[in-house]
Amino acid sequence: MGTQNLSRIFNPGAIAVIGSGDEQHRVGQTLIRNLIDGGFKGAVTPVNPDHAKTLNMPGAKHISDIEGIVDLAVVTTPIDQVPQIIEACAHKGVAGAVIISGGGRETGEKGARMEQQIKDAAGQSDMRIIGPNCMGIAHPPLNLNASHMPGSPAKGRVAFLSQSGSVCASVMDLAEKEHIGFSHIVNLGSMLDVDFADMIDYLGEQRGVDSIIMYMENITRIRNFMSAARAVSRIKPIICLKSGRSAAGAWAASFHTGALAGKDAVYDIAFERAGILRVNTFEQLFDFTRILARQQRPTGRRLAIVTNAGGPGVMAVDALSSFGFEPAVLSIQTIETLESTLEKPWSNTNPVDVQADASCTQIARAVNITALAPEVDGVLMIHSPVDHFAPADLAQIIADQISSLPSPVFTAWLGGTSMDSARHILNEKEGLTYDTPEKAVQAFAGLYRHSRNIDMLNEIPVRRDIKLKINHDQAGSIIETHLKNEQFLLNGSEAQTVLKAYGIPVSQTEPAGDNVPAPDYELYVGAELDAQFGPVIKFGIGGAMSQIYQDTAVTLPPLNSILAARTINATKIAKALKGLLGFKAVDQALVETLLIRVSRLVTDFPQICELEINPVAVTDGQLMGLNAIIHLAPPPAAAPDHLIISPYPAWQEQLYTTQESEQVLIRPVKPEDAGAMLAFFEHLSTQTIYLRFFTPLKQLSKRMLIQLTQIDYDREVALVAWFPAHNGEKIIGTARIIFTANGTEGEFAIMLADSWQGKGIGAALLKSCLAFSKRYGLKRVFGVVLRENRQMLRLADKLGFKKVGTPASSEIELIIDIEKLDLYML
Repeated sequence: MGTQNLSRIFNPGAIAVIGSGDEQHRVGQTLIRNLIDGGFKGAVTPVNPDHAKTLNMPGAKHISDIEGIVDLAVVTTPIDQVPQIIEACAHKGVAGAVIISGGGRETGEKGARMEQQIKDAAGQSDMRIIGPNCMGIAHPPLNLNASHMPGSPAKGRVAFLSQSGSVCASVMDLAEKEHIGFSHIVNLGSMLDVDFADMIDYLGEQRGVDSIIMYMENITRIRNFMSAARAVSRIKPIICLKSGRSAAGAWAASFHTGALAGKDAVYDIAFERAGILRVNTFEQLFDFTRILARQQRPTGRRLAIVTNAGGPGVMAVDALSSFGFEPAVLSIQTIETLESTLEKPWSNTNPVDVQADASCTQIARAVNITALAPEVDGVLMIHSPVDHFAPADLAQIIADQISSLPSPVFTAWLGGTSMDSARHILNEKEGLTYDTPEKAVQAFAGLYRHSRNIDMLNEIPVRRDIKLKINHDQAGSIIETHLKNEQFLLNGSEAQTVLKAYGIPVSQTEPAGDNVPAPDYELYVGAELDAQFGPVIKFGIGGAMSQIYQDTAVTLPPLNSILAARTINATKIAKALKGLLGFKAVDQALVETLLIRVSRLVTDFPQICELEINPVAVTDGQLMGLNAIIHLAPPPAAAPDHLIISPYPAWQEQLYTTQESEQVLIRPVKPEDAGAMLAFFEHLSTQTIYLRFFTPLKQLSKRMLIQLTQIDYDREVALVAWFPAHNGEKIIGTARIIFTANGTEGEFAIMLADSWQGKGIGAALLKSCLAFSKRYGLKRVFGVVLRENRQMLRLADKLGFKKVGTPASSEIELIIDIEKLDLYML
């Protein structure tokens, strides 16, 4: 998290443009003209006499000569002059700088050192830097175009982020042609400071942003990126074109940005875990930009196809099949409605083939009927040229009705220039047009896949009462002893002992000869430490066949049952596990638990750089690893900082004893707590609910339940109290502190079962939250309570909160500075 001063960068009252030299003079002049001609209402001051003279504007000789507060400095000087400029800007209190200048890390070691000097020049100030090596930024709703991109971008609700200036300029050019508007356009360049994580955090808070589109070559601060994306993608779609899929492409991307591009398959799974839809081509990226700017997204995979020619309809069905989809099955009612409305022969099924002689009115009616059908999630209308009406006539009817339909409508106009007028009409009305059925189906499937990713992100795991029994100390002793002696390979009994310490079934010897039963099939489980993504877990078919079939899925820890199941089901061997094709079925929960245990092992020990259990024999429903090897190396970071997704913070678990000597377990919230959280809420009094939510809430919606139980442990301290402590029968209280985007403040909330109030549990929960938040670096915690909530106000007095509020207000804000507070003395 880190959105300090970004608001001032994108909503500046005053801008200084600082440039020198011939090329920089041209760029700076373009920047100033873009600001002025685009209608920016704030002050624009050239810090360059040549700019001022050329543009007939009052200028300044130096940043220190600028009067008043400058929010944004746009720097176009040669890069060797940038450090002293940034130092002066930081001293002047400038909120942020956009550095257009190139010559940083993309040029090699010398450029990287120059970027470090720029970063050092900003010092400990709150100044944020975009770039260097970028084209600039734009915030069209404010008529802000602080870039040397041509033209004035139209206003809209889609934010576009790009590392590449040329991609940024290309998207802007196409957007102007297609009448697409943007809320923000940001060319991040080398990402010396502000990166994708910062921008996702910032854009997630902006009401004028509906979706985020990104062109990416590499990620910095991957854990921050994952945390930001997982939070924002639940409420706003994030679409990404990540270049560097091939080895040559990855090398080219590293040359362009000066940073390494990670393994492509791991990016795929990371984006999936973050709720991001990854597209493969620039065409798809721009296509999704169009879609998100124009129409609602499909909520399911059921597509109705309306066509005036049979062949293109079949092409659309084939395209659906390539994504594993089938056409929507039309209900009897929908078929009867089509029959009575069309008044002519048609296919009586989906695709809805209305025949070549159908009128434009009949085709439009078919689109309307299928879009309104409850069994349909989207409609694709395909039109082939006919001679009895103009394509524009059909396009006009459809354009007039699409905004009122509950399902998105995709259109494919098959032909060349004769179809241009129809495409133009729909583009003007924010419709979706394609020149082939396959492209339209690809767009539909991609949008559905994104919706499915978000659904999976919000899935609630089934609570299992089985707690993993591990011997961390035993495994740790073996690992540390070997590293101390510079022995980096564990195999045989040593590897077996480490794995068994984590409950992973493994045998030292493989079965041999006719007297040992052959396994039903063999699995492979492994892990390796990726330089960018940390531990990567692998699962698939094992034994000798693993090299032939290459049936392996990858995932990232930490894992729960849902994520483990998703990894298993991504492989072909999953069919054997389910008992298909004559194989003996195995309880998938056993395989899930195996992956979860491996996940826990590599989560606890970053010293494990590679682990392989191959084969894992499956015999009569039982699992047994028959060969294991572990490679060690000095850890890149202490656990759990080597992970890109924050794991469950077991260190926050504690026992609390009430005044009546009752033991209560206080621990962090888990996704599996959803059912218990619902039961807890259902037993709260109306008054308690009102004091917590400020409204007489009758039930928790699924979205609220997800917010209460799907915790990003890097962004929130969320604790529950369980009673009795030994078996966690029920939740009796909960407290949380949600960190603000600046990462230094947090808002608290607390709720306690009525029968447990007054026993000190609320105080224990809140004190623990405050203590843990301090360890995360928070400086200030605040919360709003109703004046009638006397119990909470008494607790606030006890803990030292300051009260802010007027006598006329029903609400009181409680504030506490925890930076200097000794919480353990309370």
